[in-house]
Amino acid sequence: MNTNYPTRAPRHRGLFQQFSPLHLAPEWEQYSVIKARGVRTIALGGHAPYATSGWVVEQAVGCIELIGAKVAGLGQMLLIGFTLGEPAAPAGFEVTTTDAIGTLILPAHCFAACVAIATGQNAHFRIGGDGQLNAIGSDPSLLQMPSPL
Repeated sequence: MNTNYPTRAPRHRGLFQQFSPLHLAPEWEQYSVIKARGVRTIALGGHAPYATSGWVVEQAVGCIELIGAKVAGLGQMLLIGFTLGEPAAPAGFEVTTTDAIGTLILPAHCFAACVAIATGQNAHFRIGGDGQLNAIGSDPSLLQMPSPL
């Protein structure tokens, strides 16, 4: 709780009302569903690895970068790599000083289908937790996690 914002006195209304700040940062232990604001795609030959920011996809045939709006000063993105080989690295998630980044490596035959989803008007992605449930979808309701019992 930030002490720079005093609590509102009952007599303060209208223009004199004092507000407490809202904590809008996502709880990254849980998964967050984010609207894709930007998409970048690269197609490759599968003869060499593709690397960006310490993330490597061996025998890469393509990569999709989904970018969401900044929240609490952090850029949100999902990097999806497509490989001819076996996905060596599992899906992951990390929060850096500037970004919240989810990663996912899929087989090469999934590339065209994922590009179609990612470039759709209502593309959303899910990142967070340990990254194992990172995903993209054409509708945010498809990406909602069931509540724990």
